[in-house]
Amino acid sequence: MQPDYNAKYWKSRSVRRNAENKELKKRIEELKRGRDNWKKKYKAKSTLAAMYKKEIEDIKKKIEKLI
Repeated sequence: MQPDYNAKYWKSRSVRRNAENKELKKRIEELKRGRDNWKKKYKAKSTLAAMYKKEIEDIKKKIEKLI
């Protein structure tokens, strides 16, 4: 009786762990996609901000020339 109980216990734990690992892998992929999406948005806004900053500096230089 003892070996049969241990085999069932081991198998149920293994099945439960495999299911948990599968869910965790899905969650990891979801987090990676979300992180990459936010990183892409940040870089786009950062690039746009740098472009505007450069444009403002160019305008300031033109104004200084006029004054």
